[in-house]
Amino acid sequence: MSFGDAMAAVRESASRTVTLPEKWGQGRATFGGMVAAAMYEKITPQVAQGRPVRSVMVSFVAPVAPGALDVIVKVLREGKAATQVQATAYQNDQVCAVVLASFGGGRESMVRVEPGSAPVFYAPDDVQAFPFISGLTPDFTRYFDYRYTLGKMPFMGSEQTAMGGWIKLREDSEGAISVAELLALLDAWPPAVFSMLKKPASGSSLTWTISFVDVPADCSANDWWQYQADIQSSANGYSHIDSTLWDKHGKVVVVSRQTVSVFG
Repeated sequence: MSFGDAMAAVRESASRTVTLPEKWGQGRATFGGMVAAAMYEKITPQVAQGRPVRSVMVSFVAPVAPGALDVIVKVLREGKAATQVQATAYQNDQVCAVVLASFGGGRESMVRVEPGSAPVFYAPDDVQAFPFISGLTPDFTRYFDYRYTLGKMPFMGSEQTAMGGWIKLREDSEGAISVAELLALLDAWPPAVFSMLKKPASGSSLTWTISFVDVPADCSANDWWQYQADIQSSANGYSHIDSTLWDKHGKVVVVSRQTVSVFG
């Protein structure tokens, strides 16, 4: 099942139960971007029009298996300008993920600070595509087209604390980029700390905070998106990684911070 089909099924179902498809795994768990996107799609019907998403915070409590996922949504507060919503996902009556999403309409501001411009990378067509190798690379990576331009691929012993490149969905995507697709594109990259390791190891996101700067109306998930992750610190089995995603115009769309547990 494609990412678009999976999200359409979530939106069309009135049930609190969503179905996470097979072939979207990363080790023993479902791809975190798929889980976060499905939970987000259950949140949006609870939010009034004219209140775009400002931030999403995800806590990955336990590995999520393919199949049924029960998502309970609760509006924590709806004020004059902002709405705060919580979604809690369960499998086998156990909490496995929690999402806190904040929405807010625009307002006048006396301060305006423009985000920095995109870094200069080689063009996507000038670098080799990241290969999907069944049984070696995570299952979900087959759905994305990656072009590394900064740092090294996982487990190649890079000495750089930065990693990045270009990414897009391989499937056809109609219309403007969705928040769910942005979550998937952002989380599809392996943790930057993996590039510094010299041998394979497992790891998982513990927490993930995403801030939405400006979601463009003229870009799709089939456009090339520029990504860079910077390791802020890594010790005692935990890495703290900041990342940014730019659109085809070189404008910042989302920024995030991820705490990653690394095993081995």
